[in-house]
Amino acid sequence: MKLYYLLPLTTFLCQTAFAAPTTETAEKDPAFNGSAKLGFIYSKTTNTSMSLNSATDLNYKKNNWSNKLSLSSFYTDSTEEEDGVNKYQIALKNEYAMGPHSFTYLSNTYNHDQFGTYRSEYIVSTGLGYKFYDTKTTKLVVGGGPGYRHSRRQADDPDYPNQTEQNMIANAFLRAKKQFTPTFSAGFESNVDYGRSNTAYNLEAFIKNRLIDHIALMLDTQYIYNTEVASDKSNDEVYSTVSITYDF
Repeated sequence: MKLYYLLPLTTFLCQTAFAAPTTETAEKDPAFNGSAKLGFIYSKTTNTSMSLNSATDLNYKKNNWSNKLSLSSFYTDSTEEEDGVNKYQIALKNEYAMGPHSFTYLSNTYNHDQFGTYRSEYIVSTGLGYKFYDTKTTKLVVGGGPGYRHSRRQADDPDYPNQTEQNMIANAFLRAKKQFTPTFSAGFESNVDYGRSNTAYNLEAFIKNRLIDHIALMLDTQYIYNTEVASDKSNDEVYSTVSITYDF
């Protein structure tokens, strides 16, 4: 991984939400909090596969600044080579509140995929965001702005082996979350990176039910669509997981 993929930039916390209009303001959250997620699936039919997904979020808020570090990975070991998955993501985000609803953001994301079209991607974007709702139980946030993407294809790409591309992009996102009861919540997140060489759409949804104390059961689905992929790859990626989470 090249050094500029890990720029020492702070990160923003974008909590997400959806609900009916309200004038209630968000309660103060702890300065530092986070969560860890782990899911494991083993199957044996005609083929044998083992799947592991994990994620960690670390959040820190001080005055008008909100920072977030996110690490996530998917790994599948299968007897069928085409079913293999080995990818991870590192995201560093920073948000500065300009008022009760508006903010500026700076986002840095590094993606690494062992088998996908793009072996590595570094994406940086900045812009303005707006919190339509930001309460303890309801959050709805949108934003967008310009950015930059550097990508490199796989060495065995059938069309453009090891091709690297650098271009400007336009980024837009929507994040929503609703706490229905003290133990049950659901959320949705969409993100678009529009560029000349490729446009990436990322949709995520989850439901989460707290089992005991800080431990919860989470079901989530992620859908990724890239407009430009290798001729032997699909434009679509779908990841559905069942995980245990620990919030702290």
